[in-house]
Amino acid sequence: MKRILALVGDFYHSHDNLLKALKQATDVALDGCEIIDASIENFEQFLLQNPDAVVLSAENRINPQDEVVRCWMTENVAKKIKEYVEGGGRLFVWHSGLASYPEEGEFCKLVKGYFKHHPDKQKPVRYHSDQKVVFESKEFDFTIMDEHYFVFCDKDNTNIYLYSESEDGSSIAGWWHNFGKGKVVALTPAHREDGLLDNNFQELLKVILTFLFK
Repeated sequence: MKRILALVGDFYHSHDNLLKALKQATDVALDGCEIIDASIENFEQFLLQNPDAVVLSAENRINPQDEVVRCWMTENVAKKIKEYVEGGGRLFVWHSGLASYPEEGEFCKLVKGYFKHHPDKQKPVRYHSDQKVVFESKEFDFTIMDEHYFVFCDKDNTNIYLYSESEDGSSIAGWWHNFGKGKVVALTPAHREDGLLDNNFQELLKVILTFLFK
């Protein structure tokens, strides 16, 4: 049985919504799967058990509205994630998993991208694969209500599979690359429960999870 270590949810993002969306997709995409629902306190402990994949959908800040903001990912944890992927691990960095990590740190270098900003209001956001087939599966072109992530992506050193557009502009929305013996996949949507459970988004999530394990 495949073991997926999942750290999902943070101050601004519902743990339950993200976990529900992940479980729904894995139930269809993967033949037998255990999701380890980790916390920031026990994430490193489970990482050292070498899971088959890691899903990270949690920002670095623990208390973003306080005067003194604390972050959970130490340099040592970032180093261990890098070593995990280098050794053949699979890392899926999803939505707020791209947010508030040091831009010049090991983690962002591994992911080859990071969250920059999103507009204050959630609006319809179109996600599309530029009429190209994603991971040998199908083309994607759908619109959901979302907070539109604008990101930095080291596009010369990764592979882009998804783009986003809204009245606020356009951005890269998904990319992947190999790292050492392992693989990294990044995806910017989605924030809201209706977006996470949208049929098109769920289909995209299933295609990504299947690709992650190829």
